[in-house]
Amino acid sequence: MKFSIELKFHSPKDAAIELPIRYQKAFLYLFKTGLSHVDSELFAYLYKKNTPKLFCFAANFPNAKFFKNAIVLGERQNAYRQLSTDDVQMGLSFYNALIYLHKNGPWLFNKYVEVTFSAPVQVKEPVIVTDEIKVKTLSPLVVRQDKRLFLSGTKEADLENFNLVLKENMQSRFQDYYPKAVCALIEELTYTPINTRKTVIKSFDINVEATVGTFTLTADSTLLNIILKNGLGIRTGNFSGCLKIVD
Repeated sequence: MKFSIELKFHSPKDAAIELPIRYQKAFLYLFKTGLSHVDSELFAYLYKKNTPKLFCFAANFPNAKFFKNAIVLGERQNAYRQLSTDDVQMGLSFYNALIYLHKNGPWLFNKYVEVTFSAPVQVKEPVIVTDEIKVKTLSPLVVRQDKRLFLSGTKEADLENFNLVLKENMQSRFQDYYPKAVCALIEELTYTPINTRKTVIKSFDINVEATVGTFTLTADSTLLNIILKNGLGIRTGNFSGCLKIVD
């Protein structure tokens, strides 16, 4: 299930609205607020312990300007957020959380800015029937080799090692949730860059090396459908790894 929502920002000041470049923390705080009110059991499962996140987030800021420490919103002072998961029951709880945020706003985003949420709109998802897809990142792809080393998947990178680590990351997310037959399909997963670049995202208190752009994924169509809904790589619950199929 995939949902899209529009966020409208408001400030008593006449100047253009600025958001911190580390916007993820505030977005997640509001999402957790909604989820804790509509499904406290799921909230505890996801956020009271170290649980693999089988969903992904993406944020888009139309016509915004990005600076080292801030995002200056465009003329409409809005943003869009997408949320996707392969788990229907979880998706329904997420939908209810977004409805809660929609009905009970405006919400304080930071000291000077309020935000209102539109009602969530379900996005139609493509059904993959081939063993290769071309995708574009809606949020940066994060692949972690160890606690301190993150990898980027550019043409200049060690792609053999990148693919190996990517598969390990996916196994760690899927192994306790999906059947062994599905997890076994990860061994044949192959990432091939087309037009990618390395980027650094500011995630909470650390800088994380990541990848943005277009690339192909080759695997069994069953696995590709799951990845498209849950996100690729790690930190998908923190605005990473959300993908879109492109021609």
